Amino acid sequence: MIKRITIFIFLVVSFSSVYAQIPGWKANEPDYQFTMTIVSKLNMDGVQLVNPNDMVAAFVGNTCRGVSKLTYVASAKTYYAYLTVFSNTPGEVITFYIYNSVANKIVKVNKTISFAAYQNIGNLYQSYSIAEPALSDKAEMLTFGFLNIKASSNSITPGLVKINIAKNNALSNLTPVFTLSKGANLFKNKILQPTGTSPSDFTSPVVFEVLSEDESTLSSYTVNVTQVIEPAIFYKKDAVCSKLGAIRVLSNNEGAVAQISYNGKQVASKAILNGEAIFDGLLSGTYVATIGNDNKTIVINQKNN
Repeated sequence: MIKRITIFIFLVVSFSSVYAQIPGWKANEPDYQFTMTIVSKLNMDGVQLVNPNDMVAAFVGNTCRGVSKLTYVASAKTYYAYLTVFSNTPGEVITFYIYNSVANKIVKVNKTISFAAYQNIGNLYQSYSIAEPALSDKAEMLTFGFLNIKASSNSITPGLVKINIAKNNALSNLTPVFTLSKGANLFKNKILQPTGTSPSDFTSPVVFEVLSEDESTLSSYTVNVTQVIEPAIFYKKDAVCSKLGAIRVLSNNEGAVAQISYNGKQVASKAILNGEAIFDGLLSGTYVATIGNDNKTIVINQKNN
């Protein structure tokens, strides 16, 4: 008997869960003269709603003025609510309610808007966010650089990013790495650019757009990349016993000519190849290594062991 009662209770609970009450929201459209349309994404508790049975309703006071379920848009790979709101009085305050069909939960959205006849709000690229709690409206680029490349200098100001990188890095194939405001996304030509995965050609300035988490703010940033010649680095190897010394010049100025002088006279010159020039077979003494505007006095010592 107890087992039968337990099974009955389980079935009742399961039936109630599956067939929970769906909101009976309905607007009496013929009663109204004006409309406004909203293309929106729905978000509840920080999670975007993506079930075709999820809904949003617009209210003025206790009167429903519009209802929409979600529609999948293949080109955008996400779900939108196409909501039409009805009214006879411009300026009425519109309140939203959203319904999560999976959680069987309804929440009232704190953000409201004013009714404006024949106004269209939102589109597939920059939709109107109906969310509770509200999402972030910040659209800032916090950091910007390139994968596996150390910048010589980097500055970010509103609308502009300036980066200097070594001359030996090809500008035609650089992969941006970046951080943005909470929940924001980066776009190039309206195509999403995940950090560290999308190479671009930076031989000329590149324009990116940062879209805020709630899609209400769109900020444009122009990225200018300049190739610079970094200061040369000089190394030496002292002469040891019968082995003569050497000087190694490292530079990103490929093809530039490095020279070494001894007692004020040039004794050798070599072009930078694969980032370096090596002068070997050097006697002990004082040398001056020069490349471009960089020079360094180098003393090669004679060691016995």
